Amino acid sequence: MKSIVAISRSARQARNAIAVRGGGGGPLARPEPPSQPLAEQDEMTWDDGTTVPEPCLDDYTQVTRRYALTWLAGGLLSFAALGALTTASHPESRRPFVKEKQLVYVPKESPGL
Repeated sequence: MKSIVAISRSARQARNAIAVRGGGGGPLARPEPPSQPLAEQDEMTWDDGTTVPEPCLDDYTQVTRRYALTWLAGGLLSFAALGALTTASHPESRRPFVKEKQLVYVPKESPGL
């Protein structure tokens, strides 16, 4: 009988914990409807129904143009270096099979053997 009481107590505690920890914060607050004409810069605002609307165009000010171009040039140079290394190492000399252009002469078997 004590085990049933312990199980029901743990189930009750779990049910209470779910409401507290997994509630998710509830529904979002709705913004007030506009009471006057909107400003011109509000055309670039995406009103997604939350209290803090988002800008339509993302503003990436964390990365400067020079920093981005440096990374782009570094990536392109690394691919160019890989291509140059592959070309300089003569991959044709390490092929385990014969090229198509090379003809291999195979003599016909004589019928008397």
